[in-house]
Amino acid sequence: MSKSMFQKLAEDYAKFKRYVKWLYLLYELNTQIAICEPWEKVFLNVLLGSCVSLIVYASIAFVPGYCATVFHLLWPLTSMQNLTSACNSNIEGFCGNESGAVIT
Repeated sequence: MSKSMFQKLAEDYAKFKRYVKWLYLLYELNTQIAICEPWEKVFLNVLLGSCVSLIVYASIAFVPGYCATVFHLLWPLTSMQNLTSACNSNIEGFCGNESGAVIT
């Protein structure tokens, strides 16, 4: 007797739900949130989630620009033109329309 596709999907979904519940239990036990009251759990989860989201946002928004600036400071492109720059006149290293971060 072979199982239908829907029965297999239902079993896989049930396994996935059990796995997610198990991961959440591990998270609660490792962070000691399991001993808190429900309102404390909500507060700590929101606090942790907001900290993680701020770190992810900052790493996506700012780190690539800083890495590129450090890369250009360590290995300046003296013999090659910067093809990504829209500036034609480069006076003392400044174009006048930079909008990125500059290390001072």
